[in-house]
Amino acid sequence: MKKLGDGIEGYGEDEESVVYHYGKPGERLKNAEEIVRQYYAGEGPQPPKGIFHSLVQTRSSRLILMVMLAMVAIVLLTSIMDRGSGGAVVGLVPVELSAFSFEDRVYISLYLEENSRVDFSDSPTVTCNFLIYTTDNQVIHQETVKTFYTGKEDFLRTTFGDYDILYVEGVVTVGEETKILRTDVIRN
Repeated sequence: MKKLGDGIEGYGEDEESVVYHYGKPGERLKNAEEIVRQYYAGEGPQPPKGIFHSLVQTRSSRLILMVMLAMVAIVLLTSIMDRGSGGAVVGLVPVELSAFSFEDRVYISLYLEENSRVDFSDSPTVTCNFLIYTTDNQVIHQETVKTFYTGKEDFLRTTFGDYDILYVEGVVTVGEETKILRTDVIRN
């Protein structure tokens, strides 16, 4: 270890080391423009404090913030309100149709959601006629499944061999009301 006053490490013996000379405090700003001196003194326009203040500082930033908030609201409303063509309410029974392919089989499920707001003491019959469509929009198979709905969640399920099945339709009947649900087959 070298003591102060000896040569600086990192320089060769024949090289001269770089020496920095600093003037008195404030001398570096003595010849600077007035706006630079005001900036270093903390005078003049300052950036807003806080994220909300910076988001609403100018007219254009307020407009961008309003557009972003409107887009978030639209996305939330459409995701909440849109059940797609695979979901509906048939005879006060909320139902949702889904289908997926796994290992050369198509698994189809009609989900009967719980509905505790309505009294289903008479247990209506829920009938679903599953229609299987190929890529040529031809019905290759159909199957009818029934159950009694008690107000609790339940499923109507069936499986088929996967012969290029494109989508599934479910003709759901509860009492005298009938609705047609459609869902694409989800492939893994």
